[in-house]
Amino acid sequence: MRPVLFLTLLLSSACATGAALAQSGSNWIDPPGKSGPSASEGERAKPAAKPSSKPGPRFEAEADGRTHAHRSAAPSPARRETRRHDRTRAAEMRRERRAAIRERAREQGQAHTARTERLAERPAPPPARMARSEPDPRFSDWAVTARRLSLDYLDSVSAPNGAMLASAPRFYGGTVRFHGRVMSIGALLAEKRRFARRWPERRYEPQGEPRVACDGASATCLVRVVHDFTAQSPTRGGRSQGVAELTLTVSFTGGPPVIVAESSRVLSRAGA
Repeated sequence: MRPVLFLTLLLSSACATGAALAQSGSNWIDPPGKSGPSASEGERAKPAAKPSSKPGPRFEAEADGRTHAHRSAAPSPARRETRRHDRTRAAEMRRERRAAIRERAREQGQAHTARTERLAERPAPPPARMARSEPDPRFSDWAVTARRLSLDYLDSVSAPNGAMLASAPRFYGGTVRFHGRVMSIGALLAEKRRFARRWPERRYEPQGEPRVACDGASATCLVRVVHDFTAQSPTRGGRSQGVAELTLTVSFTGGPPVIVAESSRVLSRAGA
């Protein structure tokens, strides 16, 4: 029994020494004796601690996470530099395109000017030689006849009313263009009668020789006669005097020459 007892005492001393060393290296205080409430009972009696309104480390960590996410979303300096370089390059390309367009327009304008100058420097082509046609041998006879007919017509207009109206049909064809209006010989004679009643006294004197131009295709001659005229109406007291030009178209188709068109215009009036 003594060896066992001795071993038990050694173990108890070792345990006590360990406990003392543990308490001396710590700030802990031994719990009260058995007479007081036990540690577990004190913990059960102590009211639960109220939750602190101060945010814990979890919320601070979340805030740090948002900041990190925001920083990661912001473009990096290298990326900003790349974007700036792209914008600069795009602006340069636009300027180059505009410069190329202006250069093409300038070159086209210079080319057009050069073509115009070359065309202007070219010598004009020589005028085409017109074939000289021999005059129709009938023209001379027609011209003489048409000139005589126009002078005879002026003499008939200067005649008294009865003689003028009686000789009128032999000067005209069946249809006449009288001052732009196409009318029959009957309508033309009615126009002549009204003229004679308005101006019963008339005097027509040619100034020089009539001018005649003949056309072989239509077999006609155009006659122009400048003449002095005087027309009076004693009953009305009217008088008309001046210089006029008479234009007659004389046709040589179908028999004797006749007037197929007549017009006139006043060149000047006396006292005007």
